[in-house]
Amino acid sequence: MVIVPRIEYQLAAIVLTKRECENLMTKLSSIIKRRAKLAKSTPNFILYEKEIMGVKHIYDLQIEILCKNLLYQANGNEKLKTLFLIKISQEQKNIWTSKCPGEMKIESKCHHNWILAAIKALNEVNITLCNHEIKNINEDHRIKGGRIDIVEILGKKFIKNSAISRRNKDIMFLEDLLEADGINMLKWKHLCKEKGLNTKGKTPKWFKDIENKILEDGNNIIRKIKKEYIGQVTKSNIHINLFDENEKKGKNQIITWNVEGDFPIFCEDKKKSQSKKCKRIGLHLELVNDKIDINNSPFLKKCKGCDRNIGKKNKGNKECLIYIENEISRIIEKRKEENYIQ
Repeated sequence: MVIVPRIEYQLAAIVLTKRECENLMTKLSSIIKRRAKLAKSTPNFILYEKEIMGVKHIYDLQIEILCKNLLYQANGNEKLKTLFLIKISQEQKNIWTSKCPGEMKIESKCHHNWILAAIKALNEVNITLCNHEIKNINEDHRIKGGRIDIVEILGKKFIKNSAISRRNKDIMFLEDLLEADGINMLKWKHLCKEKGLNTKGKTPKWFKDIENKILEDGNNIIRKIKKEYIGQVTKSNIHINLFDENEKKGKNQIITWNVEGDFPIFCEDKKKSQSKKCKRIGLHLELVNDKIDINNSPFLKKCKGCDRNIGKKNKGNKECLIYIENEISRIIEKRKEENYIQ
């Protein structure tokens, strides 16, 4: 019979699902029994027994062919290698992960991508192309930049749906969601501010899913992450924007510095100073209710006058002007919320 060899030849260009293979094999079994003049009730194991008829199941044939062809493409000539790496990198971009698709289970439908469809079919029988945990000779399959990939934390239903959002925010690793100390998780608006993005809109569901999984506090008020994540992350891109009195300040920036035995000082850059010690004068901002929550940004309002005020008292504009301490101050982003500055 030439039917099975013809099907085997076609399998070099297409990938069938397990159900499609079983449906096709049911029809083939009927044809083989009829040609061999066997009863329809003949058990199928007689067809598959090596010492009797030795028919191979199409699904098993496909798995053998996929293994051979994928290994050939991954290790063949330069053009095949390049094509293979392009298809792999496309899947990395589609789900926005640092992991190599050759070591993970493919969940996407893989339309018009034979390589990914083949990898997905092999996943169903627990076969993966790469095992970077044991042998790391192909580390270039992975994207470097962090230790914990967000895909490892996200629920399955969020991985594909959140890919565009995470890619637009340039978020791939858990480190991208943490503060500089590596212990506290950023709030969504703070994260957008840090990335220089618009803070409007709702917090995405995938971000809430991560909050629920890694924060110690079930109410997500305290931003400290669970112990199993502390110490596993290192934030290599820590950047503190120090105040430079010679640089122009943005409208959405405030200046702050710490004072021993007192609350931090906040102000907006106002004008030049005639003082030899401090070259800039700022508009003083004070804490609302004289209270600081270490887990949340403080609410600020314009100070109407205090013992730090260097402005003329008879001016009558109720502004509190203070000298900006250049050597110990830094710049942070601000936003307006509930009629206050935060």
